[in-house]
Amino acid sequence: MTKPPDEFRDTKTALVLGGGLAGIAVALRLTAAGVRVTVIEARNRLGGRATSFTDPATGRTLDNCQHVLMGCCTSLVDLYRRLGVADSIKWHRTLYFMDGRGRLDQLEADDWPAPLHMTPALLKFRGLSLREKLDLTRGMLAIIRMGKAGRDAMPDITFEQWLIGQRQSRGTIDKFWSVIITSALNELPTHCSAKYAIQVFQEGFLANEQAYVMGVPAVPLVQLYDRAGQAIEANGGRVMVSTSAQRFELTDDSVSALIADGQTLSADAYVSALPFDRLARLCEAPMVDADPRLQQLQRFETSPILGIHLYYRSTNGQPVMKLPHLVLTQSPLQWVFNKGRGDESGSQHLHGVISAAHGLAAWPSQEIITLTDREMRKAFSHLPDTPPLDGIRLVDAMVVKEKRATFSITPGLDDARPRATGAISNLYLAGDWCDTGWPATMEGAVRSGNAATMAVLDDLGVAPLANRVHPGGRGLEPSWLYQALAEKRT
Repeated sequence: MTKPPDEFRDTKTALVLGGGLAGIAVALRLTAAGVRVTVIEARNRLGGRATSFTDPATGRTLDNCQHVLMGCCTSLVDLYRRLGVADSIKWHRTLYFMDGRGRLDQLEADDWPAPLHMTPALLKFRGLSLREKLDLTRGMLAIIRMGKAGRDAMPDITFEQWLIGQRQSRGTIDKFWSVIITSALNELPTHCSAKYAIQVFQEGFLANEQAYVMGVPAVPLVQLYDRAGQAIEANGGRVMVSTSAQRFELTDDSVSALIADGQTLSADAYVSALPFDRLARLCEAPMVDADPRLQQLQRFETSPILGIHLYYRSTNGQPVMKLPHLVLTQSPLQWVFNKGRGDESGSQHLHGVISAAHGLAAWPSQEIITLTDREMRKAFSHLPDTPPLDGIRLVDAMVVKEKRATFSITPGLDDARPRATGAISNLYLAGDWCDTGWPATMEGAVRSGNAATMAVLDDLGVAPLANRVHPGGRGLEPSWLYQALAEKRT
Protein backbone atom coordinates (compact mmCIF):
# COMPACT_ATOMS: atom_id res chain seq x y z
CA MET A 1 0.00 0.00 0.00
CA THR A 2 1.27 3.49 -0.88
CA LYS A 3 1.49 5.88 2.03
CA PRO A 4 -0.63 9.01 1.66
CA PRO A 5 1.03 12.41 1.18
CA ASP A 6 2.05 14.24 4.33
CA GLU A 7 -0.40 17.08 3.65
CA PHE A 8 -3.29 14.65 4.20
CA ARG A 9 -1.94 13.29 7.47
CA ASP A 10 -3.52 15.23 10.30
CA THR A 11 -4.97 14.62 13.70
CA LYS A 12 -8.27 13.19 12.50
CA THR A 13 -8.96 9.77 13.99
CA ALA A 14 -11.46 6.95 13.53
CA LEU A 15 -12.40 3.84 15.46
CA VAL A 16 -13.61 0.93 13.31
CA LEU A 17 -15.50 -1.76 15.20
CA GLY A 18 -15.33 -5.12 13.47
CA GLY A 19 -12.60 -6.59 11.31
CA GLY A 20 -14.75 -8.34 8.73
CA LEU A 21 -14.93 -7.28 5.10
CA ALA A 22 -16.87 -4.09 5.82
CA GLY A 23 -14.43 -3.04 8.53
CA ILE A 24 -11.41 -3.89 6.39
CA ALA A 25 -12.82 -1.85 3.49
CA VAL A 26 -13.36 1.17 5.74
CA ALA A 27 -9.98 0.95 7.45
CA LEU A 28 -8.01 0.60 4.23
CA ARG A 29 -9.69 3.60 2.60
CA LEU A 30 -9.46 5.83 5.67
CA THR A 31 -5.79 5.11 6.29
CA ALA A 32 -5.07 5.77 2.61
CA ALA A 33 -6.66 9.20 3.07
CA GLY A 34 -4.51 10.00 6.09
CA VAL A 35 -6.99 9.28 8.88
CA ARG A 36 -5.47 7.55 11.90
CA VAL A 37 -7.54 4.39 12.27
CA THR A 38 -7.85 1.89 15.09
CA VAL A 39 -9.62 -1.38 14.26
CA ILE A 40 -11.26 -3.29 17.12
CA GLU A 41 -11.87 -6.99 16.47
CA ALA A 42 -13.13 -9.53 19.00
CA ARG A 43 -11.60 -12.50 17.19
CA ASN A 44 -7.88 -13.17 17.10
CA ARG A 45 -7.54 -12.20 13.44
CA LEU A 46 -9.28 -10.15 10.77
CA GLY A 47 -11.80 -11.56 8.31
CA GLY A 48 -14.92 -11.85 10.45
CA ARG A 49 -17.19 -14.68 9.40
CA ALA A 50 -15.28 -15.13 6.12
CA THR A 51 -12.15 -16.59 7.66
CA SER A 52 -10.45 -19.79 8.78
CA PHE A 53 -9.66 -21.58 12.02
CA THR A 54 -7.18 -24.19 13.15
CA ASP A 55 -8.68 -27.56 14.05
CA PRO A 56 -7.05 -28.36 17.42
CA ALA A 57 -7.38 -32.13 16.86
CA THR A 58 -5.57 -32.26 13.52
CA GLY A 59 -3.81 -28.91 13.13
CA ARG A 60 -5.55 -28.35 9.81
CA THR A 61 -6.43 -24.82 8.72
CA LEU A 62 -10.11 -24.97 7.74
CA ASP A 63 -12.46 -22.34 6.38
CA ASN A 64 -15.62 -21.72 8.37
CA CYS A 65 -17.49 -22.21 5.12
CA GLN A 66 -16.63 -22.00 1.44
CA HIS A 67 -17.02 -18.38 0.33
CA VAL A 68 -17.21 -17.61 -3.37
CA LEU A 69 -17.65 -14.50 -5.46
CA MET A 70 -18.92 -13.75 -8.95
CA GLY A 71 -17.67 -11.58 -11.75
CA CYS A 72 -20.30 -8.97 -10.88
CA CYS A 73 -18.71 -8.47 -7.43
CA THR A 74 -16.57 -5.58 -8.62
CA SER A 75 -16.03 -3.92 -5.24
CA LEU A 76 -14.82 -7.16 -3.67
CA VAL A 77 -12.51 -7.85 -6.61
CA ASP A 78 -11.11 -4.33 -6.23
CA LEU A 79 -10.49 -4.95 -2.52
CA TYR A 80 -8.58 -8.15 -3.29
CA ARG A 81 -6.47 -6.30 -5.84
CA ARG A 82 -5.57 -3.60 -3.34
CA LEU A 83 -4.65 -6.26 -0.79
CA GLY A 84 -2.45 -7.98 -3.36
CA VAL A 85 -4.34 -11.29 -3.16
CA ALA A 86 -6.29 -11.20 -6.44
CA ASP A 87 -4.07 -13.98 -7.81
CA SER A 88 -5.31 -16.22 -4.98
CA ILE A 89 -8.77 -16.38 -6.56
CA LYS A 90 -9.33 -19.12 -9.12
CA TRP A 91 -12.05 -18.29 -11.64
CA HIS A 92 -14.40 -20.93 -13.06
CA ARG A 93 -16.28 -20.33 -16.30
CA THR A 94 -17.87 -23.78 -16.24
CA LEU A 95 -20.35 -24.62 -13.47
CA TYR A 96 -21.20 -28.30 -12.93
CA PHE A 97 -24.71 -29.42 -11.94
CA MET A 98 -26.14 -32.84 -11.09
CA ASP A 99 -29.86 -33.54 -10.69
CA GLY A 100 -31.58 -36.15 -8.54
CA ARG A 101 -31.22 -38.80 -11.25
CA GLY A 102 -27.49 -38.32 -11.50
CA ARG A 103 -27.51 -36.44 -14.80
CA LEU A 104 -24.47 -34.17 -15.09
CA ASP A 105 -24.85 -30.79 -16.80
CA GLN A 106 -22.53 -27.88 -17.48
CA LEU A 107 -23.39 -24.20 -17.44
CA GLU A 108 -20.92 -22.18 -19.45
CA ALA A 109 -21.34 -18.99 -21.46
CA ASP A 110 -21.11 -19.03 -25.24
CA ASP A 111 -19.88 -16.21 -27.47
CA TRP A 112 -23.34 -14.73 -27.85
CA PRO A 113 -24.02 -11.35 -26.23
CA ALA A 114 -25.77 -11.28 -22.86
CA PRO A 115 -28.43 -12.37 -22.06
CA LEU A 116 -28.21 -15.00 -24.83
CA HIS A 117 -24.79 -16.20 -23.67
CA MET A 118 -26.34 -18.89 -21.45
CA THR A 119 -28.93 -20.07 -23.98
CA PRO A 120 -26.97 -22.92 -25.65
CA ALA A 121 -25.94 -24.40 -22.30
CA LEU A 122 -29.45 -24.24 -20.84
CA LEU A 123 -30.96 -25.80 -23.96
CA LYS A 124 -28.64 -28.79 -23.41
CA PHE A 125 -29.52 -29.13 -19.72
CA ARG A 126 -30.58 -32.77 -19.31
CA GLY A 127 -31.83 -32.04 -15.80
CA LEU A 128 -34.67 -29.88 -17.17
CA SER A 129 -37.54 -31.13 -19.32
CA LEU A 130 -38.62 -29.26 -22.45
CA ARG A 131 -41.56 -27.73 -20.58
CA GLU A 132 -39.28 -26.64 -17.75
CA LYS A 133 -36.91 -25.02 -20.22
CA LEU A 134 -39.82 -23.10 -21.74
CA ASP A 135 -40.90 -22.02 -18.24
CA LEU A 136 -37.36 -20.90 -17.50
CA THR A 137 -37.16 -18.92 -20.74
CA ARG A 138 -40.41 -17.14 -19.98
CA GLY A 139 -39.29 -16.34 -16.43
CA MET A 140 -35.90 -15.03 -17.57
CA LEU A 141 -37.51 -12.80 -20.19
CA ALA A 142 -39.81 -11.32 -17.53
CA ILE A 143 -36.80 -10.63 -15.31
CA ILE A 144 -34.96 -8.90 -18.14
CA ARG A 145 -37.86 -6.75 -19.25
CA MET A 146 -38.75 -5.46 -15.79
CA GLY A 147 -35.32 -3.80 -15.37
CA LYS A 148 -34.14 -2.35 -12.07
CA ALA A 149 -37.30 -0.31 -11.63
CA GLY A 150 -39.44 -3.42 -11.85
CA ARG A 151 -37.49 -5.34 -9.22
CA ASP A 152 -37.37 -2.31 -6.90
CA ALA A 153 -41.16 -2.29 -6.97
CA MET A 154 -41.29 -5.77 -5.38
CA PRO A 155 -39.61 -5.56 -1.97
CA ASP A 156 -42.66 -6.88 -0.11
CA ILE A 157 -43.36 -10.25 -1.78
CA THR A 158 -41.38 -13.47 -1.68
CA PHE A 159 -39.56 -14.84 -4.69
CA GLU A 160 -41.77 -17.94 -4.52
CA GLN A 161 -44.86 -15.74 -4.86
CA TRP A 162 -43.36 -14.04 -7.90
CA LEU A 163 -42.42 -17.37 -9.50
CA ILE A 164 -45.92 -18.74 -9.02
CA GLY A 165 -47.33 -15.55 -10.52
CA GLN A 166 -45.11 -16.19 -13.55
CA ARG A 167 -46.54 -19.72 -13.90
CA GLN A 168 -43.23 -21.40 -13.16
CA SER A 169 -43.64 -25.14 -12.70
CA ARG A 170 -42.65 -26.86 -9.48
CA GLY A 171 -39.92 -28.73 -11.33
CA THR A 172 -38.37 -25.50 -12.61
CA ILE A 173 -38.52 -23.96 -9.15
CA ASP A 174 -36.99 -26.96 -7.40
CA LYS A 175 -34.35 -27.78 -10.01
CA PHE A 176 -33.19 -24.30 -10.97
CA TRP A 177 -34.60 -21.17 -9.36
CA SER A 178 -34.42 -22.47 -5.78
CA VAL A 179 -30.92 -23.91 -6.17
CA ILE A 180 -29.44 -20.62 -7.39
CA ILE A 181 -31.25 -18.37 -4.94
CA THR A 182 -30.76 -20.47 -1.81
CA SER A 183 -27.01 -20.48 -2.46
CA ALA A 184 -26.78 -16.81 -3.45
CA LEU A 185 -28.99 -15.32 -0.71
CA ASN A 186 -28.67 -17.98 1.99
CA GLU A 187 -32.45 -18.04 2.15
CA LEU A 188 -35.27 -20.07 0.65
CA PRO A 189 -37.50 -18.67 -2.13
CA THR A 190 -40.42 -18.96 0.29
CA HIS A 191 -38.71 -16.53 2.68
CA CYS A 192 -36.59 -14.14 0.62
CA SER A 193 -37.59 -10.88 -1.02
CA ALA A 194 -38.37 -11.14 -4.73
CA LYS A 195 -36.51 -7.87 -5.27
CA TYR A 196 -33.12 -9.31 -4.31
CA ALA A 197 -33.68 -12.71 -5.90
CA ILE A 198 -34.42 -11.01 -9.20
CA GLN A 199 -31.32 -8.85 -8.75
CA VAL A 200 -29.20 -12.02 -8.56
CA PHE A 201 -30.38 -13.05 -12.01
CA GLN A 202 -30.33 -9.59 -13.55
CA GLU A 203 -26.84 -8.63 -12.39
CA GLY A 204 -25.31 -12.04 -11.84
CA PHE A 205 -26.41 -13.97 -14.91
CA LEU A 206 -28.17 -11.89 -17.54
CA ALA A 207 -26.75 -8.38 -17.98
CA ASN A 208 -23.09 -9.13 -18.73
CA GLU A 209 -21.28 -12.16 -20.13
CA GLN A 210 -18.67 -12.13 -17.34
CA ALA A 211 -21.01 -11.61 -14.39
CA TYR A 212 -21.71 -15.29 -13.67
CA VAL A 213 -18.06 -16.45 -13.59
CA MET A 214 -17.39 -17.93 -10.15
CA GLY A 215 -14.29 -17.09 -8.13
CA VAL A 216 -13.14 -19.56 -5.47
CA PRO A 217 -10.22 -18.78 -3.14
CA ALA A 218 -7.33 -21.14 -3.84
CA VAL A 219 -5.92 -20.58 -0.34
CA PRO A 220 -7.45 -20.69 3.14
CA LEU A 221 -9.55 -17.58 3.66
CA VAL A 222 -7.33 -16.34 6.44
CA GLN A 223 -4.53 -15.85 3.93
CA LEU A 224 -6.67 -13.33 2.06
CA TYR A 225 -7.26 -11.11 5.07
CA ASP A 226 -4.06 -11.36 7.10
CA ARG A 227 -2.59 -8.84 4.67
CA ALA A 228 -5.28 -6.37 5.60
CA GLY A 229 -3.85 -5.86 9.07
CA GLN A 230 -0.38 -5.38 7.62
CA ALA A 231 -1.68 -2.80 5.13
CA ILE A 232 -3.60 -0.87 7.79
CA GLU A 233 -0.59 -0.72 10.11
CA ALA A 234 1.75 0.20 7.25
CA ASN A 235 -0.33 3.34 6.72
CA GLY A 236 -0.19 4.34 10.38
CA GLY A 237 -3.27 2.51 11.63
CA ARG A 238 -3.58 0.15 14.56
CA VAL A 239 -5.28 -3.27 14.74
CA MET A 240 -6.47 -4.52 18.13
CA VAL A 241 -7.53 -8.15 17.85
CA SER A 242 -8.99 -10.26 20.67
CA THR A 243 -10.53 -7.05 21.98
CA SER A 244 -14.21 -6.89 22.84
CA ALA A 245 -16.21 -3.69 22.78
CA GLN A 246 -18.62 -3.27 25.69
CA ARG A 247 -20.56 -0.09 25.04
CA PHE A 248 -20.67 3.35 23.50
CA GLU A 249 -20.84 6.51 25.57
CA LEU A 250 -23.10 9.25 24.22
CA THR A 251 -22.83 12.98 24.77
CA ASP A 252 -25.59 15.12 23.28
CA ASP A 253 -25.96 13.98 19.65
CA SER A 254 -22.58 12.32 19.20
CA VAL A 255 -20.55 9.39 20.50
CA SER A 256 -17.90 10.51 22.98
CA ALA A 257 -16.12 7.21 23.67
CA LEU A 258 -16.05 3.46 23.19
CA ILE A 259 -15.39 1.18 26.12
CA ALA A 260 -13.44 -1.92 25.04
CA ASP A 261 -11.93 -4.42 27.49
CA GLY A 262 -12.02 -1.75 30.17
CA GLN A 263 -10.25 0.83 27.99
CA THR A 264 -11.78 4.17 27.05
CA LEU A 265 -11.13 4.84 23.38
CA SER A 266 -11.97 8.15 21.73
CA ALA A 267 -11.98 9.30 18.11
CA ASP A 268 -13.44 11.86 15.75
CA ALA A 269 -15.45 9.20 13.92
CA TYR A 270 -16.83 5.86 15.07
CA VAL A 271 -17.64 3.26 12.41
CA SER A 272 -19.60 0.18 13.44
CA ALA A 273 -18.91 -2.62 10.97
CA LEU A 274 -20.47 -5.14 13.34
CA PRO A 275 -23.39 -7.50 12.76
CA PHE A 276 -26.70 -5.90 13.73
CA ASP A 277 -27.16 -8.06 16.84
CA ARG A 278 -23.68 -7.26 18.15
CA LEU A 279 -24.23 -3.55 17.54
CA ALA A 280 -27.50 -3.69 19.48
CA ARG A 281 -25.67 -4.97 22.56
CA LEU A 282 -23.36 -1.95 22.54
CA CYS A 283 -26.12 0.65 22.36
CA GLU A 284 -27.73 1.67 25.62
CA ALA A 285 -31.24 3.11 25.72
CA PRO A 286 -30.28 6.81 25.25
CA MET A 287 -28.45 5.93 22.02
CA VAL A 288 -31.35 3.92 20.66
CA ASP A 289 -33.76 6.73 21.53
CA ALA A 290 -31.51 9.26 19.79
CA ASP A 291 -31.04 7.48 16.45
CA PRO A 292 -33.86 5.90 14.40
CA ARG A 293 -31.32 3.63 12.68
CA LEU A 294 -30.74 1.81 15.95
CA GLN A 295 -34.46 1.41 16.59
CA GLN A 296 -34.76 -1.02 13.67
CA LEU A 297 -32.12 -3.53 14.74
CA GLN A 298 -34.63 -5.92 16.31
CA ARG A 299 -36.34 -6.43 12.97
CA PHE A 300 -33.44 -8.38 11.51
CA GLU A 301 -33.36 -12.16 11.52
CA THR A 302 -30.53 -14.55 10.69
CA SER A 303 -30.11 -17.57 8.46
CA PRO A 304 -27.66 -20.45 9.12
CA ILE A 305 -25.10 -22.15 6.89
CA LEU A 306 -23.49 -25.54 7.43
CA GLY A 307 -19.99 -26.26 6.17
CA ILE A 308 -19.10 -29.96 6.15
CA HIS A 309 -15.45 -30.94 5.76
CA LEU A 310 -15.15 -34.49 4.43
CA TYR A 311 -11.99 -36.56 3.95
CA TYR A 312 -12.30 -39.55 1.62
CA ARG A 313 -9.76 -42.20 0.70
CA SER A 314 -10.10 -44.75 -2.07
CA THR A 315 -8.51 -48.19 -2.05
CA ASN A 316 -6.93 -47.63 -5.46
CA GLY A 317 -5.51 -44.25 -4.42
CA GLN A 318 -7.49 -42.35 -7.04
CA PRO A 319 -9.41 -39.11 -6.29
CA VAL A 320 -13.05 -39.72 -5.44
CA MET A 321 -14.10 -36.57 -7.32
CA LYS A 322 -12.16 -34.92 -10.13
CA LEU A 323 -14.53 -32.01 -10.82
CA PRO A 324 -13.57 -28.72 -9.13
CA HIS A 325 -17.07 -28.37 -7.69
CA LEU A 326 -20.58 -29.74 -8.03
CA VAL A 327 -24.05 -28.24 -7.58
CA LEU A 328 -26.64 -30.80 -6.45
CA THR A 329 -30.08 -29.64 -7.59
CA GLN A 330 -32.38 -32.09 -5.79
CA SER A 331 -30.52 -32.69 -2.58
CA PRO A 332 -30.30 -31.19 0.91
CA LEU A 333 -26.58 -30.82 0.12
CA GLN A 334 -26.32 -27.97 -2.37
CA TRP A 335 -22.62 -27.51 -3.15
CA VAL A 336 -19.49 -29.63 -3.00
CA PHE A 337 -16.04 -28.09 -3.49
CA ASN A 338 -12.95 -30.10 -4.31
CA LYS A 339 -10.21 -28.91 -1.93
CA GLY A 340 -7.61 -31.39 -3.19
CA ARG A 341 -5.30 -33.49 -1.07
CA GLY A 342 -6.52 -33.72 2.51
CA ASP A 343 -3.40 -34.87 4.33
CA GLU A 344 -0.24 -36.94 3.97
CA SER A 345 -2.23 -40.17 4.17
CA GLY A 346 -3.60 -39.54 0.68
CA SER A 347 -7.16 -38.60 1.57
CA GLN A 348 -9.11 -36.10 -0.55
CA HIS A 349 -10.72 -33.09 1.10
CA LEU A 350 -14.24 -32.25 -0.09
CA HIS A 351 -16.19 -29.36 1.39
CA GLY A 352 -19.98 -29.52 1.39
CA VAL A 353 -22.24 -26.51 1.91
CA ILE A 354 -25.86 -26.40 3.02
CA SER A 355 -27.31 -22.87 2.89
CA ALA A 356 -30.48 -21.71 4.64
CA ALA A 357 -30.10 -24.73 6.92
CA HIS A 358 -32.92 -23.71 9.25
CA GLY A 359 -33.93 -27.23 10.22
CA LEU A 360 -30.60 -29.01 9.88
CA ALA A 361 -28.62 -26.59 12.05
CA ALA A 362 -30.13 -28.18 15.17
CA TRP A 363 -29.14 -31.69 14.14
CA PRO A 364 -26.22 -33.41 15.89
CA SER A 365 -23.04 -33.18 13.84
CA GLN A 366 -22.82 -36.94 13.32
CA GLU A 367 -26.29 -37.03 11.77
CA ILE A 368 -25.32 -34.18 9.42
CA ILE A 369 -22.17 -36.10 8.44
CA THR A 370 -24.22 -39.24 7.77
CA LEU A 371 -26.65 -37.27 5.62
CA THR A 372 -23.85 -35.56 3.69
CA ASP A 373 -21.94 -38.81 3.13
CA ARG A 374 -25.12 -40.43 1.79
CA GLU A 375 -25.66 -37.59 -0.69
CA MET A 376 -22.00 -37.68 -1.70
CA ARG A 377 -22.14 -41.40 -2.44
CA LYS A 378 -25.19 -40.85 -4.64
CA ALA A 379 -23.16 -38.32 -6.60
CA PHE A 380 -20.06 -40.55 -6.70
CA SER A 381 -22.10 -43.32 -8.34
CA HIS A 382 -22.77 -41.06 -11.35
CA LEU A 383 -19.53 -39.10 -11.63
CA PRO A 384 -17.07 -40.10 -14.37
CA ASP A 385 -13.73 -41.66 -13.42
CA THR A 386 -14.74 -42.24 -9.82
CA PRO A 387 -13.49 -45.34 -7.93
CA PRO A 388 -16.06 -48.04 -7.05
CA LEU A 389 -18.26 -47.06 -4.10
CA ASP A 390 -17.16 -50.06 -2.03
CA GLY A 391 -13.60 -48.81 -2.34
CA ILE A 392 -14.33 -45.31 -1.02
CA ARG A 393 -14.03 -44.71 2.72
CA LEU A 394 -14.85 -41.61 4.72
CA VAL A 395 -11.87 -41.34 7.06
CA ASP A 396 -12.63 -38.06 8.80
CA ALA A 397 -15.27 -35.33 8.88
CA MET A 398 -16.13 -32.10 10.67
CA VAL A 399 -19.24 -29.93 10.69
CA VAL A 400 -18.98 -26.17 11.09
CA LYS A 401 -22.29 -24.58 12.07
CA GLU A 402 -22.63 -20.88 11.34
CA LYS A 403 -26.03 -20.48 12.98
CA ARG A 404 -26.05 -16.71 12.45
CA ALA A 405 -24.17 -16.71 9.18
CA THR A 406 -26.06 -13.92 7.41
CA PHE A 407 -29.07 -11.74 7.85
CA SER A 408 -32.25 -13.03 6.23
CA ILE A 409 -33.36 -10.79 3.35
CA THR A 410 -37.07 -11.16 4.04
CA PRO A 411 -39.81 -9.15 2.29
CA GLY A 412 -40.42 -5.70 3.76
CA LEU A 413 -36.98 -5.36 5.33
CA ASP A 414 -35.72 -2.54 3.09
CA ASP A 415 -37.01 0.28 5.28
CA ALA A 416 -35.11 -1.17 8.27
CA ARG A 417 -31.73 -1.30 6.51
CA PRO A 418 -29.86 1.81 7.65
CA ARG A 419 -27.71 4.25 5.73
CA ALA A 420 -24.18 5.00 6.86
CA THR A 421 -25.14 8.29 8.54
CA GLY A 422 -27.91 9.20 10.92
CA ALA A 423 -28.98 11.27 13.91
CA ILE A 424 -25.85 10.50 15.94
CA SER A 425 -23.52 12.66 13.92
CA ASN A 426 -20.22 10.82 14.34
CA LEU A 427 -21.56 7.24 14.33
CA TYR A 428 -21.35 5.55 10.92
CA LEU A 429 -22.80 2.13 10.13
CA ALA A 430 -21.41 -0.50 7.75
CA GLY A 431 -22.10 -4.17 7.14
CA ASP A 432 -23.87 -6.26 4.53
CA TRP A 433 -27.15 -5.75 6.43
CA CYS A 434 -27.02 -1.99 5.85
CA ASP A 435 -28.63 -0.17 2.91
CA THR A 436 -26.26 -1.41 0.21
CA GLY A 437 -28.74 -2.25 -2.53
CA TRP A 438 -27.41 -5.82 -2.29
CA PRO A 439 -28.45 -8.88 -0.27
CA ALA A 440 -26.26 -10.64 2.31
CA THR A 441 -23.04 -10.98 0.32
CA MET A 442 -19.35 -10.19 0.65
CA GLU A 443 -19.85 -7.67 -2.16
CA GLY A 444 -22.55 -5.93 -0.14
CA ALA A 445 -20.26 -5.78 2.89
CA VAL A 446 -17.49 -4.07 0.90
CA ARG A 447 -19.95 -1.65 -0.69
CA SER A 448 -21.24 -0.69 2.75
CA GLY A 449 -17.67 -0.06 3.88
CA ASN A 450 -17.03 2.16 0.86
CA ALA A 451 -20.22 4.14 1.52
CA ALA A 452 -19.31 4.65 5.19
CA THR A 453 -15.81 5.73 4.16
CA MET A 454 -17.13 8.44 1.85
CA ALA A 455 -19.41 9.72 4.61
CA VAL A 456 -16.55 9.87 7.13
CA LEU A 457 -14.21 11.62 4.70
CA ASP A 458 -16.88 14.17 3.81
CA ASP A 459 -17.55 14.97 7.46
CA LEU A 460 -13.89 15.10 8.48
CA GLY A 461 -12.94 17.10 5.41
CA VAL A 462 -9.62 15.35 4.92
CA ALA A 463 -10.01 13.41 1.67
CA PRO A 464 -8.21 14.29 -1.53
CA LEU A 465 -10.35 13.72 -4.61
CA ALA A 466 -8.11 10.83 -5.66
CA ASN A 467 -9.33 8.80 -2.70
CA ARG A 468 -13.04 9.07 -3.53
CA VAL A 469 -14.55 5.72 -4.39
CA HIS A 470 -18.03 4.77 -5.53
CA PRO A 471 -19.61 2.15 -3.24
CA GLY A 472 -20.24 -0.12 -6.21
CA GLY A 473 -16.87 0.25 -7.86
CA ARG A 474 -16.80 0.35 -11.63
CA GLY A 475 -19.52 -2.25 -12.09
CA LEU A 476 -20.04 -4.37 -15.19
CA GLU A 477 -21.63 -2.67 -18.18
CA PRO A 478 -24.81 -4.41 -19.38
CA SER A 479 -24.56 -5.61 -22.96
CA TRP A 480 -26.24 -3.62 -25.72
CA LEU A 481 -28.71 -6.45 -26.26
CA TYR A 482 -29.63 -6.67 -22.58
CA GLN A 483 -30.23 -2.92 -22.47
CA ALA A 484 -32.42 -3.13 -25.56
CA LEU A 485 -34.50 -6.00 -24.16
CA ALA A 486 -34.82 -4.26 -20.78
CA GLU A 487 -36.09 -1.17 -22.59
CA LYS A 488 -33.70 0.84 -20.39
CA ARG A 489 -36.01 0.44 -17.40
CA THR A 490 -33.43 1.44 -14.81
